[in-house]
Amino acid sequence: MAKVAKKAIKGIEIANPLYDVVFRRLMENNRVSTYFIETFIGEKVTGITMLAQETTTFKWSKKFDKANFTSEELEQLKELRVIRLDFVATIKTNTGEYKKVLIEIQKVRDDMDIMRFRGYLAQQYNKKDTIEVDGKQETVPLPIITIYLLGFNLSESDAIVFRVGRSYHDMINNKELKIKIPLAEYLTHDSYMVQLGRITGKMKTRLEKVLSVFEQKYFVDAKKKTTKNYPRTTNDKTVQLMLDILEHASSDPEQRAEIEREWLSLEVLNSLVKDRDKTIKDLGKKLLKQEKEITKQGKELEIRERELETKDKELETKDKELETKDKELETKDKELETKDKELETKDKELETKDKELETKDKELETKDKELETKDKELETQAKKIAELERLLEQRDIQ
Repeated sequence: MAKVAKKAIKGIEIANPLYDVVFRRLMENNRVSTYFIETFIGEKVTGITMLAQETTTFKWSKKFDKANFTSEELEQLKELRVIRLDFVATIKTNTGEYKKVLIEIQKVRDDMDIMRFRGYLAQQYNKKDTIEVDGKQETVPLPIITIYLLGFNLSESDAIVFRVGRSYHDMINNKELKIKIPLAEYLTHDSYMVQLGRITGKMKTRLEKVLSVFEQKYFVDAKKKTTKNYPRTTNDKTVQLMLDILEHASSDPEQRAEIEREWLSLEVLNSLVKDRDKTIKDLGKKLLKQEKEITKQGKELEIRERELETKDKELETKDKELETKDKELETKDKELETKDKELETKDKELETKDKELETKDKELETKDKELETKDKELETQAKKIAELERLLEQRDIQ
C-alpha cells in the first residue's frame, strides 16, 4: 500500500522559543513579558523590571581532555549558558492594592534540570527590595511567583498548564481563612507549570493564544527543531507581536547563528551526557552482576554457615552425650571402687574369720587329741575294769 504524503503545513516561519537565545529575545520586550506574566497570574502588572541572568552550564574539567571533542566543540561547550529570567513586578491585585513580587521564569528541556530549579529557587528567597510601609521605606524579602516551562511531559497529569496555589486553612476549625500573612507570603509561593509538549494550538482563551506560540510541532528541521511553521492567525495584538519577534529571529542571520551555536552546544553536551549515562549504565550492569555474584556467594556462605551451625549443634549434642556418658562411667567407677573397697573389707573379714577358724581348728585338734588321749585312757581303764570284773567273776565262781 502506497504511503500517503503528509500535507505541508503552511504559515509563517518562526524561531523556536524553547531555545534560550530566542526566549530571552522574546522576553526582553516589556510589552510581551508584561502580557505573558499577566496572562498567568490573572492580575494587572503596572510596572516591571527584567533581571536577566546567565550562568555557564558546562564546567570544564581536565578529565574532558581525553574525550574525543574537537577544539570547536570544546569552545561551544564552554560558551553554553542557561538563561534565567527574573522580573521585579508591581502588581495591582484584584482587591485594588499594589504589591511588589519577584517573578521567576524557568525553562527546561528535560527533567535532569529539576535539581537546578531547587538550588536556584533557594537563592531567590534571599532577594529583597525596598517598599513603602506606613509611609516609611523598608527593605523586605519579595514574595515569589514561579513559571516553569517544561520541555518534557509529566506522567502524573496531561493538563497543558496548571497552577500550584497557596491558601490559608484553619486546621482546627476546618475552614478557609480569607487573609494574607506577610511571613507566609515570604516563605511560600505560587507556581505555574506548562507542559510544552501537550500544547494543542487551540486559540479560544488568551492563555491558549499565548501558549500556541510555544507549541512544539511543525518543525522546519525535525532534527534541530530550531525553527517551525506557525499555521494560525490571531487577533491578539500582543501575541502577534510575539510572532513578529520570533519571525524576525528566524530570518535574522545573527540570531540564526546564535540559535545554531546553542543547538550545537546542546548536541555536544547531550553526546557527553549520553556517553556518561552509557558509562554509568555499563558500570551499573557490572555492579549488578557483581552484586548477584556476591548475593550468590552470600547465599552459598549462608548455606555453609547453616550446615556448619547444624554440625556444631550435632557436635554439641554429641559432646553433651559423651559428657553424660563420662559422668555415668565416673559414677560407675566410683560404684566399682566402693564395691572393691567393700570386697576388700569382706576379704579382710573373711581372712580374719579364716584365721579364727584356723585357730579354732587347732584348738579342736588339740581337744580331739586330748579326747583321744582320754578315750585311750578310758579304754585302758575299761580294759582294767573288764579284767577286774573277770577276775571277780572267777573268784566268785571259786
